Amino acid sequence: MAQISIEELYRGEGGGEKYGAGGIMGAVIQDLFSNGIPDGYDGVLWIELLTVTHTLTAAEQIKQEGDFVPGMTDAEPFSLREEKISDDNA
Repeated sequence: MAQISIEELYRGEGGGEKYGAGGIMGAVIQDLFSNGIPDGYDGVLWIELLTVTHTLTAAEQIKQEGDFVPGMTDAEPFSLREEKISDDNA
């Protein structure tokens, strides 16, 4: 089990090289040069989509390997609950 920082993961340094040469950003650039930008897509949008895709792939690999990124855990599920604000003065 290895502890990997987000910076290492994106740059491919420290323990991050385990998840792709050049890290997530290296994988994005490699994908971009190999496959290009599809017709009809804005270049910046496509790079953002590739970044999300490769980040999710790395996250799944991290989980399978038993590694972790400090401060991020599956112990507490992400919540989008709506907080109610009461207005007692109304």
